[in-house]
Amino acid sequence: KAMLLLKKKRYQEQLLDKTENQISNLERMVQDIEFTQIEMKVIEGLKIGNECLNKMHQVMSIEEVERIIGETQDAVEYQRQIDEILAGSLTEEDEDAILEELNAITQEQMELPEVPSEPLPEKIPGTLPL
Repeated sequence: KAMLLLKKKRYQEQLLDKTENQISNLERMVQDIEFTQIEMKVIEGLKIGNECLNKMHQVMSIEEVERIIGETQDAVEYQRQIDEILAGSLTEEDEDAILEELNAITQEQMELPEVPSEPLPEKIPGTLPL
């Protein structure tokens, strides 16, 4: 009877080992499936991104971008030339008039109010100054 029980125990242990191995294999398969699903989502995202880039490239060609950059550089150069002309167009008389106006403005700002001629009140001990 003991021998039969030991054989039964041994059989159940083997069955348990097989079941644990099968569960481990199933868990591995589930992880592989989940990882594959994530990979598929990434690939789908890359595919959509690639299609969007292709559409953007169709809308804006390299020649168009180069043309826009060239026009911008031309406009900046033109504005710089205008600035140089305006900066150099002041005569000596204009410079003198500007300096006089600047002196007048700074003098106006520097004028201070007159100081009162009344004496200050004497400090009374024990009171707080105002």
